[in-house]
Amino acid sequence: MGWSKEHRLAQAAGEAETQETRYERTFNDMRPWLPKEVTNFLDIGCGTGGIAIHVARHYRHATVHLIDGSADGAPRAWSTDAIAWRDVNAALGAFAKHCPEIAVRAWPPDPELTIPCELIYSNCSWGHHYPIETYLGLVVRSLKPGGTLIVDLRLGEHAQHGRAVLARHFEPHATIETNGKKYMRTVWRSFTIGGW
Repeated sequence: MGWSKEHRLAQAAGEAETQETRYERTFNDMRPWLPKEVTNFLDIGCGTGGIAIHVARHYRHATVHLIDGSADGAPRAWSTDAIAWRDVNAALGAFAKHCPEIAVRAWPPDPELTIPCELIYSNCSWGHHYPIETYLGLVVRSLKPGGTLIVDLRLGEHAQHGRAVLARHFEPHATIETNGKKYMRTVWRSFTIGGW
């Protein structure tokens, strides 16, 4: 659902919040589960980059890695009226405008990609709008020992399936309350001990 439609529905329900407030709330919900130190983090399905900007400001010197759709024809899992749900270039533009000092890189959804990170997250994207298998290989290869994975799983069979698949590769750590949402926000830790 596009942001404007979502906003109209929230207004009708008396629960309107700005896009920026929603990004800040999401970041604050994740904050207790974030690793103490991060040099690289990956946002899968970064949208306009609002949450990634909050995470980047929290870590200050971390390199930000973003994956999302692209107007250049890279595969995307969610579209409305043949228009990309989000284009990673929107997030790059937001960083250039609001945080030009932060190192940020955008990646195509390449099945061979590895991005060593201490934190990987996906808010209401991977595991919610498309199957957990879509980026599983990337995340298994990329999450550093002791790293944190935060992923929203669509409720119902999708969440059960996502949990079962993720539990083969990561240690379940927590579930963050998401009352009234169509997903559960789950927190995982890397099983692997040792260094990269």
